[in-house]
Amino acid sequence: MNIKKTIKKAISAIEKEIEAVRETPSNDVLTNGVLQKQSESHIYVFETTNQGLRFAEEIRAKLRSKELEVHEIDFKEGKVWLDFPEDFGPTIDEVYLEWENDFVLKKMEEHLYTLEDKYEKVDQLKSLLEPAKHFKENSSGYLVKVDELRNDSQTEAIEKAVKNNVLYVWGPPGTGKTATLGFIVANLLREGKRVLFVSNTNRAVDVGLMNVIEALYEIEPMFDLQQTTRFGEAALQDDRLESILFENQVKIKLDGRKADAVQLSTSLENYKKLQAQIDKMMLEDEEIPQKLDLECQLLGEKVDREGGIDAMEEKIDKLLNLNERYELKKKQLVATTMAKVCTSELFWNLSYDAVVVDEASMAGVPYLLLMAAKSKEHLVIAGDPMQLPPIAITNDPESRAFLEQDIFTFVSGAETTEDLFLWHDENPDFTCFFDTQYRLRSDLAGVISSVFYDGRLKSGEKILERGTNKNSVALVDSSKYGPYIEQEKGGRSFNPSNEVHLKLIEQSVKKLSLKYADDSIGVIVPFRSSVYTVRNHLREEGYRYVEVGTIHTFQGREKEVIIFDTVMSGELQNGALRHYSVRPFDETKNGLSVPRLLNVAFSRSKELLVIIADLQHVERVYGNKFLGKLLGSVKEISL
Repeated sequence: MNIKKTIKKAISAIEKEIEAVRETPSNDVLTNGVLQKQSESHIYVFETTNQGLRFAEEIRAKLRSKELEVHEIDFKEGKVWLDFPEDFGPTIDEVYLEWENDFVLKKMEEHLYTLEDKYEKVDQLKSLLEPAKHFKENSSGYLVKVDELRNDSQTEAIEKAVKNNVLYVWGPPGTGKTATLGFIVANLLREGKRVLFVSNTNRAVDVGLMNVIEALYEIEPMFDLQQTTRFGEAALQDDRLESILFENQVKIKLDGRKADAVQLSTSLENYKKLQAQIDKMMLEDEEIPQKLDLECQLLGEKVDREGGIDAMEEKIDKLLNLNERYELKKKQLVATTMAKVCTSELFWNLSYDAVVVDEASMAGVPYLLLMAAKSKEHLVIAGDPMQLPPIAITNDPESRAFLEQDIFTFVSGAETTEDLFLWHDENPDFTCFFDTQYRLRSDLAGVISSVFYDGRLKSGEKILERGTNKNSVALVDSSKYGPYIEQEKGGRSFNPSNEVHLKLIEQSVKKLSLKYADDSIGVIVPFRSSVYTVRNHLREEGYRYVEVGTIHTFQGREKEVIIFDTVMSGELQNGALRHYSVRPFDETKNGLSVPRLLNVAFSRSKELLVIIADLQHVERVYGNKFLGKLLGSVKEISL
């Protein structure tokens, strides 16, 4: 792979993305924000369809005659989490926002141009893009430490991460990927390495950092957590995170330094005042009291110890001005988002012994190029290429294809799941596959393993015990109720509505709410327009806290119960049903994205997955396609 051409392609694709982003609105009015967390932060959640907010780094807000700066904590389809500097009550009726759409992308472009000039000197770029050629193992003799919960594949990954210059970790849902990354980072810290831990979202960074802290408690309990820092805005509320937020660490240190500065300044001012008093008395030929002379002498000795008046004033000035870049550089572990690494000037020209990237399969290739450039010795790329890939909004086909390709398929050249496993099998030195899952019940996990993971994913012992006499999948065949879809007339996008499926969702939620709390139930639909239809209907029926979202909304999350509605049936047109395939379910239109989308949808439940599908429609349209085969397998284990 030609590294220079890859960087040029990344620059070109980012430029196209910038053009597309600039066409999206850079201001908006959000309404009905709900306070989600109140501690040191005040996080409000708003519903929005404005994609421009995905790229916002600095957001200016106007609220109740106040102008203030707010920070984006997270953005998922249909919702944005904003951190306000003060409490505005349980809800915010309306807020006006302004931001720069292309700020993050412009910074990425700037860093990529810099990288283009020096790429030949960055060895880890070669390790990232051509691991088969540039893989190296360091035989330092270091013995890793793990807890008793790590299985063989996880322990193998920890050992390889500490020895290798590059490692690709493939961790399917529920296989303990993030917990194992915690032990990877903890072992690197034990070895004295400086580590940069990054992910896509603030929430993912927080979860990863909490796992690092827990791993350190297990294997290195005396490690000073103040040697770590969480750079940026935290999404989780936890005292352990609050104590290591970079902003808080800087404030505490600056407050301490201010106290020292005040003490020195007071001594200096008192010395100057006494010396002036003595000088005046000497000019007027007055006798100097012994007490005054002694006090001035003691203060003068203190000034001399500090190097004199000029040196003391310089020291006071330094105490009042903290070098944040130097403070960040001193930290042994920095955890932040990839966007912050690109946008904060504090990271400029900083490098680390090790860079660990979580959820790397959801990050675009340009991000990974820049993260690899920060690594000197170890690079760990962790993710699941069978989960959702990165998202781009440019309409330029070549640029969009490049930006939406995950790093696993990009480096391996894979076009199918079989290709990915072949790449893994042929390169055991720098790849690991986590083969044991601990979240899903064994019946559903068996289907997911055979359909998505070549039959290689097994269930842990506790899962096998938990699932001996209980099914975890219910397939509801709607075809016997005569379903069909309709679309809103005059709509500019595809917005199907299936009244039969909507009723089945309502009935399912009604039954499930007898056993499960509403907020432990999630409803997944494949179309954004369907989200609002289902959500509004459930709210009208009194189920306000049942979460409804697209597949992307639930990526990286889980619920006790998931209801997955396929929505599709034949469309009623001129009194007849027209059956056709749609992009989210047809691999001939959407390639590898289809199994990835379905994999996410099917792997979000901890206790029960309810699937609502018109099986006659599925058999007719998708019989020999991925969805048809998957539902055929599910039907065999359904309640």
